[in-house]
Amino acid sequence: MTKVREVVWRRVVDDLSFEHAVLARAADAVTIAGTVLAAEQDAPLRLDYAVDCDAAWRTRRATLDFAYAGARTTKVLEHDGAGGWRIDGRPAAALAGCTDVDIGLTPSTNAVAINRLRLAAGETGAAKAAWVRFPALEIVAAEQSYQRIDDRHYRYRNADSGFEAVVEVDEDGLPIDYADIWRRIAEGPGSPR
Repeated sequence: MTKVREVVWRRVVDDLSFEHAVLARAADAVTIAGTVLAAEQDAPLRLDYAVDCDAAWRTRRATLDFAYAGARTTKVLEHDGAGGWRIDGRPAAALAGCTDVDIGLTPSTNAVAINRLRLAAGETGAAKAAWVRFPALEIVAAEQSYQRIDDRHYRYRNADSGFEAVVEVDEDGLPIDYADIWRRIAEGPGSPR
């Protein structure tokens, strides 16, 4: 049986974005899929994405359909289960050793690392991620870490950018409040996409 939840976030730091996401958990797989609508440099931006993981929250595939400034781009990232990645079917040696995908436009992908790491309070875990940066749609390896502060709070750090944030999450690891940047404004049961 698949458990499905839907959430909506608002980017409160500037009120220029909303996201609707669906988390679907089955016995052997997890998928987070969503749509981000934003105003970026006064232009409409839309991202439709899906991140497919195995039951242990190890990323296996991410699909991104991105529309911005009159152009539409689709990217498919695939993990081979042994540390190697492919982007659009071609080997991506620069992503070797990455375990997660961090989609820079959404708070949802933090749930992947949080659930995969399964940290106890006070513990810190490393998470090298294939970081998707927008609006350039660059995909680079990024050294990240998560420190579990208590049951509901994690300190996220991106060593490459210097960004740091405290993230409040729910029982599924989905952000409730992402450092006063993103805030959940709706949640409920959902249906798979």
